[in-house]
Amino acid sequence: MKLSQITGAVLMLGTLLSPLPTLAAAEAKRQWTLNMKDAELQDLVSEVGEITGKTMVLDPRMSGKVTVQSASAMDREGIYSLFLTVLRSQGFAALDQGDRVLIVPVSEAKTKAVGSKIAVGDMFITQVLPLYNATASEVATVVRPLVAPDAYLAPSASSNALVITDSANNVERIRQVVRDLDAAGHKAVTTLNLKHAWAVDVAKVLSESVAQNNSGNNTAKAIGDARSNRLILIGPLPARQQMERLAKTLDVAGNADDGTRVVRLRHSDATKLAELLNDVGKRIEGGRGGKDGGTQGKSILVSADQSQNALVLMAEPAQLNMLDKVIAELDRPRAQVLVEAAIVEVSGDISEALGVQWAAHAGNVTGGTNFPASGLAIGSLLGNLEGDKRPPLPDGAIIGLGSRNFGALVTALSSDSNNNLLSTPSLLTLDNEAAEILVGQNVPFQTGSYTTDSAGASNPFTTVERKDVGITLKVTPHINEGNTLRLQVEQESSELAAAPAGISTSDVITNKRSVKSTILADDGQIIVLGGLIKDNVKTQVSKVPVLGSIPLIGRLFSSSREVTEKTNLMVFLRPTLLRTSNDNTHLGQRKYENLRQLRALDGSTNSLRLPNDPRQMFEAAPQGTVIDMRSEPQR
Repeated sequence: MKLSQITGAVLMLGTLLSPLPTLAAAEAKRQWTLNMKDAELQDLVSEVGEITGKTMVLDPRMSGKVTVQSASAMDREGIYSLFLTVLRSQGFAALDQGDRVLIVPVSEAKTKAVGSKIAVGDMFITQVLPLYNATASEVATVVRPLVAPDAYLAPSASSNALVITDSANNVERIRQVVRDLDAAGHKAVTTLNLKHAWAVDVAKVLSESVAQNNSGNNTAKAIGDARSNRLILIGPLPARQQMERLAKTLDVAGNADDGTRVVRLRHSDATKLAELLNDVGKRIEGGRGGKDGGTQGKSILVSADQSQNALVLMAEPAQLNMLDKVIAELDRPRAQVLVEAAIVEVSGDISEALGVQWAAHAGNVTGGTNFPASGLAIGSLLGNLEGDKRPPLPDGAIIGLGSRNFGALVTALSSDSNNNLLSTPSLLTLDNEAAEILVGQNVPFQTGSYTTDSAGASNPFTTVERKDVGITLKVTPHINEGNTLRLQVEQESSELAAAPAGISTSDVITNKRSVKSTILADDGQIIVLGGLIKDNVKTQVSKVPVLGSIPLIGRLFSSSREVTEKTNLMVFLRPTLLRTSNDNTHLGQRKYENLRQLRALDGSTNSLRLPNDPRQMFEAAPQGTVIDMRSEPQR
């Protein structure tokens, strides 16, 4: 019995532990994508820290915004390598200190970098490269042009070694050059700067030529550095002289069309497309440099000419063909989106007031009741008891009773007001481009003032700030697959309000209603963006103490006012996709026809007479004639 229990426990334990390797393998194969637009550098560091599980220590001077878009999913190492490249482009470097990663400006990285067993991409590291045959000072002179401007390279005479601080990729590239130089030993070294040809291509040709001429007894070698476009020739003097002569024959000016091309764009923006292509070129060079140890070919350079909306491409012929295909795919007409909005606001208020006021005069004593809701001050009423003057009366029904010594005033008022607002703004914009329309006023708001007393200099002034008041609609459309759109909408309706009692005229008050949302809609679908229904009831009762609380007759010593306010606000949107030029033409004709119908319904003799075809408005009139677009007078 005990044996069976033990066996069952072991089997259960094995069942529980068996999924662990599967989970670990799944976690190791997990991939991520980075898509961040105008994001803060700190946010990017935080995101990468969560993905990689590394503790990031940021320099307090770190700031700036970046845009990172990964075309495909990547594992942790790929994400971290991309992160290091972005940091380097922003002037920062990552230093791996074991339990944490320190991010500092590149200018300070060379003084803080330490050795690392695991070096990735653009991470700054410090390495000591020992030499066994060559002299450290001589090798340092040769490889110094290969290091980056912000890097560090110095020879150590005591240990016959080189100390270098640079990115991991560049350190590995220089390590291979130093290894080849050290392997040459007693052989001399010659460096040659090329003006026209690319060093990597020439080095390959020289190495093949020397190998064929020496029939396997090759003791000379050529190394090309793509960054400085410099040749490093290693070997005996005759071999070096032979390679130098051959290199000079290859270093001649070639046809500019072989490596340069001008592409005029039809639809895309040259500046934005140049940034994208340069980023693609850096990734191609980085991936190729990681595979072949840093021996790269011609760099890809893309420049934009804004005046002609053209691109200037400089690369190898094969790379130019690749760039042409990419440009052809990107330089396509973008769809447009027409966003029509209907802002409907229905508001109104109902006000009812009823009150009784008393006034009496006997000898030297005068008294009465006064209620603010009645609209008539008791002081005015009592003052006019002394004479025959009639005080100004408020709106509504008014009944006066009594004589010169005693009187009563009964007021009753009921008002009903309605206000309907319908605004239909519309705007047309490209896919992924923000558009904004404003219909309103630019109102000055007082923000401060300065005055002086009688003893000071007389130089008073007032500061104002102007703000837009009216109807604003801002939309950024994003077209998804099919006919679905994602809209980022910001709508605001504002108006000047009457200043309440006690507020100076310089203190402007505005009523503001705004909606900000991101929605999904189909082509031509009418959707409601937001709504506001407000029902506000205010009741004000004024009465004489004690007398106003007496049942039945208490109404004779009180005044009441009740105000009911109702506001209904709805915002409707209808997006319409315009993919072709015919869609744009039909839209213009439809809008123009709607305008003509509105003018026809106006019926005014002074209104403009619009032609049947909108193109006639833009055609030049014959010289010496004037087109009168007013309607002909009715006869």
